[in-house]
Amino acid sequence: MKNCTRLIVFCAILLCFNTLSSCKKDEVISKSKEQLIVGNWEINRIQLRVYYGGVFAKDTILRQSPRPKNYVTFGANGSYNYKWNSETEDVGTYQLKGVDSVITNAKPDEHRYKLLTLTNDLLTLKNTSTNNPIFPGATVETYHTLIK
Repeated sequence: MKNCTRLIVFCAILLCFNTLSSCKKDEVISKSKEQLIVGNWEINRIQLRVYYGGVFAKDTILRQSPRPKNYVTFGANGSYNYKWNSETEDVGTYQLKGVDSVITNAKPDEHRYKLLTLTNDLLTLKNTSTNNPIFPGATVETYHTLIK
């Protein structure tokens, strides 16, 4: 009886091993951030966090009024298009710097963003400024959430 139990356990382990090893594994294709960022991204949300003297004062999400669509486009050649609640788009260039910086330049504005998340379908960026005309004297963190 002891040998029969060992044989059954051995056969069960062998069967499990064969089943697991024969399963097709999904290929993981990793893309660089240069490849992932390229494309047309819909602006899902823009959030502002406002601080005065280092003290948190306000958190707000900007209201969208697409005309007809709010988007950001990052071209493979470094081109950049941005349209937010406007009939016209800002056109310029972008570049990736270091491991987590995106610099956009659409004359006359240059923005430096910290890259927070970058996947095939989600891009989140953070910009910090101290010269926002809507909040004079404040430090404003602007978070862009973009989706494909």
